Amino acid sequence: MNEYTYFILGILLGLSIALYLWANREEKIEKKIKFNQRIFSTQKLDVTMESVVERISEKMNELRRDLTEDEKNEIITQCMKKNFI
Repeated sequence: MNEYTYFILGILLGLSIALYLWANREEKIEKKIKFNQRIFSTQKLDVTMESVVERISEKMNELRRDLTEDEKNEIITQCMKKNFI
């Protein structure tokens, strides 16, 4: 075998190791997300988050622009007051 063959095999080996590590990282991230959801999520929180997302989407469509942080915070505060009090 000549040196180009070894060069190509080295590149393929490097790519396969990189792909394996990337896939392994994605699995760890997914497991962490599922664990956090199981620990911290409640029905009340899920309903509140859904209403926040819906209101922010409606407001963005109405204004036809991205909302500022203050506008988003106001919507979040309103939804929390409505659902938790």
